Amino acid sequence: MPHQVRDDPDPSVDLDAPFTSDIILEVRTGRMKPMPGLTVQSGIDKTLRDGPVRVTDMGLEGDEHDPTFHGGLDKAIHGYCSSHYPTWRTEFPSAAASFQPGAFGENLVTARLNERNLCIGDIVSISPPQDQDQEKDNPLLLQVSLPRQPCFKLNHRFQLKNFAPNTWKTSRTGWYFRVLRPGTVRAGDTIRLVERRHPAWTLERVQEYLHRDTADAAMNETLAGIEALGAECRDAFRGRVVRQRRARERREREQKGKGKGKGKEQQQKWREFRVVERVRETARVVAFVLEAVEPLVGADAGGEEEVELRPGAHAKIRLGNGLVRAYSVVDGDRNRFRLGVALDEKSRGGSSYLHETAQIGHTLQVGAITAAVPLAGAASHHIFVAGGVGITAFLALVERYKLINFSVTLHYAVRSAEEVPFRERLARLGDHVVVIHDKAAGQRLDIRRIIEDMPWNSQLYFCGPQRLMDEAARETKAHGIAEKEVHFEAFSADLSGDPFEVVVANKGGKTIQVGEEETLLECLQKEFDDVDSSCAVGNCGTCRVTLKDGRVDHRGTALTEAEKATSMLACLAVKMPSGPTTIGDFSVLPVSIPPLPSFPRNVVHYLYVRRNAPKIPTATDARSLFLTNVPVDSTEAHFRALFASLVGAGRFESAAFEDERKDAHSQSQSPFDAARPAHAARLLQAHSKKRKREDEEAERAREEAAARLPSTWTRPLRKSGSTAVVLLADEKSVEQVLKAIGKVHKTKKYPAWGGDNLPEGKVPPLGSIWLKSHNRLSYPDKGALQASVDAFSALFARREQEAAEIAKRLRNEPDEDGFVTVTRGGRAATAGRNEAEEAKRKMLERQEKKKEELTNFYRFQLRERKKEEQAELLKRFDDDRRKLEAMRVKRGKFIPEA
Repeated sequence: MPHQVRDDPDPSVDLDAPFTSDIILEVRTGRMKPMPGLTVQSGIDKTLRDGPVRVTDMGLEGDEHDPTFHGGLDKAIHGYCSSHYPTWRTEFPSAAASFQPGAFGENLVTARLNERNLCIGDIVSISPPQDQDQEKDNPLLLQVSLPRQPCFKLNHRFQLKNFAPNTWKTSRTGWYFRVLRPGTVRAGDTIRLVERRHPAWTLERVQEYLHRDTADAAMNETLAGIEALGAECRDAFRGRVVRQRRARERREREQKGKGKGKGKEQQQKWREFRVVERVRETARVVAFVLEAVEPLVGADAGGEEEVELRPGAHAKIRLGNGLVRAYSVVDGDRNRFRLGVALDEKSRGGSSYLHETAQIGHTLQVGAITAAVPLAGAASHHIFVAGGVGITAFLALVERYKLINFSVTLHYAVRSAEEVPFRERLARLGDHVVVIHDKAAGQRLDIRRIIEDMPWNSQLYFCGPQRLMDEAARETKAHGIAEKEVHFEAFSADLSGDPFEVVVANKGGKTIQVGEEETLLECLQKEFDDVDSSCAVGNCGTCRVTLKDGRVDHRGTALTEAEKATSMLACLAVKMPSGPTTIGDFSVLPVSIPPLPSFPRNVVHYLYVRRNAPKIPTATDARSLFLTNVPVDSTEAHFRALFASLVGAGRFESAAFEDERKDAHSQSQSPFDAARPAHAARLLQAHSKKRKREDEEAERAREEAAARLPSTWTRPLRKSGSTAVVLLADEKSVEQVLKAIGKVHKTKKYPAWGGDNLPEGKVPPLGSIWLKSHNRLSYPDKGALQASVDAFSALFARREQEAAEIAKRLRNEPDEDGFVTVTRGGRAATAGRNEAEEAKRKMLERQEKKKEELTNFYRFQLRERKKEEQAELLKRFDDDRRKLEAMRVKRGKFIPEA
């Protein structure tokens, strides 16, 4: 019967306490089945088992594994500590419901046994409690063999991208047992420590050097010698020891070579290869198999060379015509590999040479063979999109992923079905993996649809013609795909650009000129022998160099946006096209804005500066400058620091910004001009010249003050493209500033904006921190905002009506009486024929309307007069009737005489 597993942390459990015995809380087994949303099968979903379960050398009876990475003698049984689950729920609340016993796919669940008190090689026994120890003479015997190596299936199970590395970073991975003596196990059994052979090597300490501190050569060598460690980890440590020894020997050889002036003697080692196979795959693609004339001797054969190649590699080939090109390796190793080369219609000599000259028996020189396509082991699904010969970059990797039971899809675009190279290998992958997009059959490749339909946690790979790559870049950016979740493998490099020069800081400041048809990499390799490179098209990042200063037009895909701020690719380094130094009367002043937490990249902002020449001259014009496109966070302190960096302190006096100048001169352009139609604004200005009265100006100022939006509590921000007038000490200072701007363009040392140049405490900082801290306080009062909006709307409506009346008069339209108002300046323009006819028609309409209104008015007056007369008659009638009644009462009854 299963024991109770706590949902909350058990305060009595000390994970660092020494282990002697513990209780098996649960026993679990599972069958292989597809993971949700994927075709990949896994046995991670295990169910509880009641009663005794038989255990053999391969694990628990009824438990299934993916044999690629799980199962086998070293991974027969998986154990996990249930005390980790409350911690996982706290750290990842979005997936808290999933962190329950069995979630990691464990077979045995314990509460105290964990990675901190278990050591590699520990032998443990499992048997019923003492009162039920019918098997105590031959208990189940297990040995700790490996720490668990997490994979993408944990990410997918918990729906947390890149969750798996958290398990080894915190040493909460779980562990594997190998079976030394078969037996049975049930929930409630006791697990006891029988023997500890390596007390210094807890699972946590093994993971320290397996994952976190991989450069410690002594620890790597020690762990490589522990026979009880499972083959997976032991081989990893042994391979690391071999690589570190090779690197150490290579450094020693290089150090000796430096004393003889040879530099890195092995850096650019070219090997002879012979063409041993040549197969035409399609009309445009030929496959070449190259075999080394002097093969390398691998470690498995007693040598010290690394022969195996990782899928997705590319080789640098030196052709007989002197050209050097990099081609994707379709398959093979460092002694024998296959290339697929398409004949480019615009070939610069590489593909045409191989197609026309490289026959069987021909020899070529091969340089560095390096991996290019990254292995994204944390992804749940892999989507490869290739066009044409781009299949050569991905074919081996797709085959490898299918072999190890990864979820993978290949979308392959071709002009027609006849142009599919390596047809048999693609057919072996199956229709469930390969999707052919035949353009001739109307099966267009739709990258947007692929992205929209891709499963959760997918990794994208693109390789093809430039049009395909451009579309892929647009769609991935539009759909918000993270940079680390997409890989672009370029065919060729765009090397167009202007000549430029570089200063190599770590080579004594040597200056190198880069010509129009050259790359920085080629020039560096001419000057120095120790410049690493590989693909030469910006995919691998091998030729990355540190960028100290200057502006670079970044090309290629090897660098992230953050890395572009401090690095560049030498194979594609092109100088950013120089901007103009002047535009019209303005001098262009580039200003360097330093990185901020909200935008960690250095950017250049352009100010446009000229001598101040207002329409109405002032006494200070000669010593002032007019600036436009000032940054939105501009303050006087910013400009004081900026001009001090240009011409020294003491030259700057003050700065007046556009909105401040409007406040100081209320008679200047109204802030409502932006909302008023342009022609009405001009008419209003002309009318204001005619009617200048102090009471009107005062009223206008009051109205505009009421309609202006209320201020916020913090400093104001300028509108985009705003202007400013800077007042300097004298006219000589103006000359010095303009000369300094010209010098800035020559030296390319742009003055910094803000940052450390500002006096401490003078200007509050901007950026994401500022926004998060003060966003709520920056909102104005709702009542004040509503009042200002209402005042603006009323003022705008009145101004529009006023402007329309003025415009009507200035268009020479006749009034109701047929007269045309002529201003002091005379008629604005001679009315045209159509305009006069229209005016006459309108005048007649108004006259008819006036006549009709007058007639109606007379009719109304007549009706009113008749009503009054009728009312008067009725009143008189009533008076007469009352008089008669009074006479009757006074006279009494009248009897006439006979």
